[in-house]
Amino acid sequence: MNTTYRPRSLSPRQLALSALALLGLLLLAGCVLTSVYPFYTENDLVFEPKLVGRWADAEHEDNTNKFWQFEREGTNAAFKLTVRDGDEEKSYRASFFRLKSWSFIDATPLQGHDDFIPPHFLMKVSQVEPELKLAVLDYEWVADLLKAHPGALRHTVVEKQPGQAEGGRVVLTADTAELQKFILKYAADTNAFPENVRLARQR
Repeated sequence: MNTTYRPRSLSPRQLALSALALLGLLLLAGCVLTSVYPFYTENDLVFEPKLVGRWADAEHEDNTNKFWQFEREGTNAAFKLTVRDGDEEKSYRASFFRLKSWSFIDATPLQGHDDFIPPHFLMKVSQVEPELKLAVLDYEWVADLLKAHPGALRHTVVEKQPGQAEGGRVVLTADTAELQKFILKYAADTNAFPENVRLARQR
């Protein structure tokens, strides 16, 4: 089934929240586009040492209880990403990779997800220093594109589960090669990748 579901839009107040809270907010609202397959291959991975450390919301650098922290995982190119927002903390496996001239992070939650297979979601990295600037692949933009052109990218709709306030959500089922072709086509499109996370190095 290729009928897409458009989640509720975020209000101006929600969009004004800390960048550190934004990702969790998007996840709760069902507004983060997830994929069954990773967006990268092993050959695409790059170790970016400038990511290592703790990053704070660029607008609230003095808040020590809200941060993103990247730690290198062993000797490979992956990172453990810890996102702290007050009393809440979530951990992700973050894989930094490059496709042509573009840089991205593929993030997978290490715990606390509702999918049988850990989901992958994508962020474009437009800058690493002096600030870290990220853009999450926009759910509504992709959902609208797939509604108009269902064959543009393989996907399915996860039906509404008991207790959920909203309906089903779009999940990408395309393989990695298809995903990469798609994101390269739209990497420069600011509607597909609106820059919405801006972090400053804390330490």
